[in-house]
Amino acid sequence: MSTEAKPDKRIRFAIYTRYSSEMQNELSLEAQEHRCRLAIADRGGVVVAVYSDSARSGWSLDRDGFTQLRNDAERGKFDAVMFWKFDRLARNHEHSVMIKVLLLREYGLKLFCVEGFSEDDNDSPYSAMMEQLLAVFYAFYSKNLSTDTKRAKVSRVEDGKFNGSVVPIGYELVTLAQATPERPNGLYINCRVATVVRRAFKMYASGKYTDGEIAAWMNKQKPIRQARVGRKPMDKETVRDMLQNRTYTGQVSHADTQYSGSLGEGKKSSRHRKVWYEGCHQGFVSDELFETCRATREEVGGRHASPSRVHTYVMSDRVYCARCAINKPSGLVDERYGKMRPSADERYSVPKARYRCLCIDRGYENCGQKQIQVDVIDQQVVQILSGLKIPEGFRERVEEAVQNRVENALALQRMEEIRQIIERVDLRWDEGFISKEEYVEKRRQLQQEYDSLRPVDYDELTEAADLLEHFQTYWDEYATTADPLEARKQLVSKIIDRALVYDDEIVAIVLHGNFAVVLGENKTAPAIVAEAVSEVLTNQGIDTSLDSSKCGSDGVRTRAGLILFLACSEAFNRNVVGIISQRIA
Repeated sequence: MSTEAKPDKRIRFAIYTRYSSEMQNELSLEAQEHRCRLAIADRGGVVVAVYSDSARSGWSLDRDGFTQLRNDAERGKFDAVMFWKFDRLARNHEHSVMIKVLLLREYGLKLFCVEGFSEDDNDSPYSAMMEQLLAVFYAFYSKNLSTDTKRAKVSRVEDGKFNGSVVPIGYELVTLAQATPERPNGLYINCRVATVVRRAFKMYASGKYTDGEIAAWMNKQKPIRQARVGRKPMDKETVRDMLQNRTYTGQVSHADTQYSGSLGEGKKSSRHRKVWYEGCHQGFVSDELFETCRATREEVGGRHASPSRVHTYVMSDRVYCARCAINKPSGLVDERYGKMRPSADERYSVPKARYRCLCIDRGYENCGQKQIQVDVIDQQVVQILSGLKIPEGFRERVEEAVQNRVENALALQRMEEIRQIIERVDLRWDEGFISKEEYVEKRRQLQQEYDSLRPVDYDELTEAADLLEHFQTYWDEYATTADPLEARKQLVSKIIDRALVYDDEIVAIVLHGNFAVVLGENKTAPAIVAEAVSEVLTNQGIDTSLDSSKCGSDGVRTRAGLILFLACSEAFNRNVVGIISQRIA
């Protein structure tokens, strides 16, 4: 029998880092990641993904990075997770226990930390005990810190000081760093804007105007336009919150942060939980006027309240107005800009529902986009995706994309070493130097390690190709499921990031990053049109280049997307060219 050592399977690691907004002495995300990578290297593992959450409290799991980690864990993308400390996972001890059970039992993962103890390190009772004790201490420390922070905030509002970070429109905030003896820290009235805000209160108190109508009126006022430069205009939600904010009467508030769900999936609204105190700042809305507005809202709300049915739409949250996209003001930060919302007339079935642009509702100018029926959009989506053909050379593009990703380099190097070892083992078998049993066992071990090192990107890209190649088949099969619309919605969400609509047609769709590798290149469109749409998407965090290193869920912070420009109408092309020409002029 040969004494050659059996090859060890390399563990695929994910790294999770979190930086809390509650503390000032924590390691940065980059420092946490660096220490985790060193620890993984010492264990002989390979990093396949990095997930991060900045300025996120450990008392809530409403975190994008952690949500993505759970989604990828369910898909089997990695074998273990490395943390700097286990309190990066959760500060609440009950949450920590439940999450660990989920990751360990449901997903079969191993959990390790750089500083602290992990039961998975040596499976000893001592490590298990220390891991749990440290979790309790972390929870106690965080809870104590949270209590001190809340006590300080309550003390501030009891002294009449403003606690919030979002300054009510009509006021200016002088921070501690900006304060002077003549102008101490606190809220100060902006007289020009405050005049408009007070008028808005009077309009609503009359009972003749809705939140939306008041928002439209405010957006026409010069002081409001100047105050909102580079920000979203007033909309009905903004006005609704403004008209229920007692800060305008000279009061300040406090409400403890509360989370919903068993694992703190999201923050609860504080609107009806706030405790109000007399503030140091000057109010400019009388108590009488405020109470009149409150009574008006209760009367209107009771008169119009009615139950509504919940509908499922295949393209919900993925349909955007192309008119708004090409007219977006430079520098504006608004992730929902141009989004079209589906709404159904209760007299008709779901196919009679229509998508409509929300520009007016959200305080922007009317873009001119008409409503378009939901079933028309769905039919176009099916036609577009069913018609996509995977060009020749797909396998070569996948191979190139995977090899170009830095995080795959070590795994690919080891895979090449294993191939050479297999050739030597085959030669030894052919020459009769090893027995059949030894040969079969060695080949099995080597193949097992080889398969474990295979980058997950291969599977993701293969899945992307399968979705495109058999889209029509999947679409038809989902018609027989218990909830066809929900099933089809999930299918489309795996492929499409968003669709741009102009009049009654989809003029472009943005596919998720992996499809850039599968399809190879963006479909042609007039250059000036392509540049305009690409610029808008880039500003919204979607990289539309074909750099394969940015495609897929490999820890890269920016989303990647492939634009498919369709047979755009002449009217759409002329509109884009005209707008670009005006900008250049």
